[in-house]
Amino acid sequence: MSQELLFLLFMVFEGVFLITLYQFYLVPKVISPAVVEHWLSEIESGRIFLPKVLESYTGELLGQVDALFFGYVDDEKKVHRGRIQKFYEGAAGKTAEMLGGEEGGIAANIMKQISLEPWYVQAIAQKLMPVLQKAGDGLTTAPVEPPVATYRPGIARK
Repeated sequence: MSQELLFLLFMVFEGVFLITLYQFYLVPKVISPAVVEHWLSEIESGRIFLPKVLESYTGELLGQVDALFFGYVDDEKKVHRGRIQKFYEGAAGKTAEMLGGEEGGIAANIMKQISLEPWYVQAIAQKLMPVLQKAGDGLTTAPVEPPVATYRPGIARK
């Protein structure tokens, strides 16, 4: 075997050994008990008030989720739209382009009417547009008689 191959094998075995040692001995037997003991002593001594920590964490989490959905205003009073809000505004605009072709129709007219509405109204309308378009298409044509089911008992017999 060449030296390079032996060195590579040695490095692989050393890596596997260190990961195994870390996962099966150091973390469960040494690190976890020490961390738990440290935090319990901090909480019991009163230096960390757990309900306040959880309350601040929950407040921060709600603020981030709110910014994701509805946007935020920064220090310079500039309004930033949320990511989901941008997505639905873009989706509603794209739907209006698709449905607002030369033939128009009920859906395109509705999208034009609500283009100045808030993003969530446009998002709901964008989801309902295919159903409304299909319903509107059926209004201009004469209704077709539904097929009548017939029973022929001799088909299944041989």
